[in-house]
Amino acid sequence: MSAVLVASGLKRRYDGRVVLDVGRLALRRGETFCIMGANGAGKSTLLRLLNLVEDSDGGEIRFNGKRVDKGSIWARRRMAGVFQRPFLFKGSVADNVAYGLRLRRLPRCEMSRRLEQVLEDFSLTELAQRNARKLSGGQAQRVALARAVAVEPDVLFLDEPAAGLDPLVREEFQLDLRHTIEALKTTVAYVTHSLADAAVVADRLAVMNEGKFCQVGPVAEIINAPADIFSARLLGFENLLAGRATGIIDGGAVVKLEAAKGHSLRSATAAAGLVAACIRGEDITLHPFPRWDTAGRVNRFTAVVESIAYASPAHKVTIDCGFKLVAVITRPEAVRLGLAPGVKVEARISPAAVRLVRAGKGSFLEAADTGSAVAPAELPGATVSHG
Repeated sequence: MSAVLVASGLKRRYDGRVVLDVGRLALRRGETFCIMGANGAGKSTLLRLLNLVEDSDGGEIRFNGKRVDKGSIWARRRMAGVFQRPFLFKGSVADNVAYGLRLRRLPRCEMSRRLEQVLEDFSLTELAQRNARKLSGGQAQRVALARAVAVEPDVLFLDEPAAGLDPLVREEFQLDLRHTIEALKTTVAYVTHSLADAAVVADRLAVMNEGKFCQVGPVAEIINAPADIFSARLLGFENLLAGRATGIIDGGAVVKLEAAKGHSLRSATAAAGLVAACIRGEDITLHPFPRWDTAGRVNRFTAVVESIAYASPAHKVTIDCGFKLVAVITRPEAVRLGLAPGVKVEARISPAAVRLVRAGKGSFLEAADTGSAVAPAELPGATVSHG
């Protein structure tokens, strides 16, 4: 698949500090490319450079094979963007949606055709004559997206367009966005800090930290195989366990945990040295205690429930196995097990669910060898166990 936009060696500095350093990025024609990262990772800065809103401090961008920059008006007219806080002009919804069409001086009949089609596609026909500045948040985002789509851009840039919406509106907006992208068949670069948003729309996913890409690949591959500790935490792995891979059994590593002497985990993948065992909460199953069956004793731990965070559709159950784990289970399962603080259970983890990442420079695992492990900056939803 050919690339519509290629960035090489992009750098951006603020106050003498490098905030963006991206070696190479190619947006393939017709794909949706999501960029995930925590606040301050450089996502929006990258999007502004790609969208030719700002010039970089190094490197180059090629659009349809030609080198471009902020002054390339012809290229900017083939791009469109929607941002977290949409700016709508004075006037009606129809006036706003038609704005880009008027700038491009399309024939009146073509402008009318596109306007009518886009208003219908985004369920805005009945709102066409309403004051655009008196819309709800969800309606305003629909107008901004419709305005961008109406010009049929070669590349559509989306900077967390659903971030300010309430959960119900957000879910509906994301589904509508996916259908729009599928129908439009254009290239989309989408910035988000939400894995749920990325999973709905993305073909490929890039994880970004401190201005650099940690990992780039197909969504399913990235979600299931984080490259490092930062990626694992951002991608929703609730449990990161520091340890040392000391041996291989049936092709998989045995990891002695730093958090609890005498405890170890089996993984289905091989590794050596300091590692982090990354486990999703939904991959931990809880069972009544005691269990009398002795088959398959690998990764089975006696545990005590410490706390339950009640949510819908799943509950997060923190348990103590001699080390802390967070399991994610359904409400009916919690009721069936009679879960409450102090209840004893058995926790089971398939070796295939234990993903291993190596300790790297700056990770908390680097310090684990001295017995003074230090956790990296906190990200929501992760529990880190270390010695």
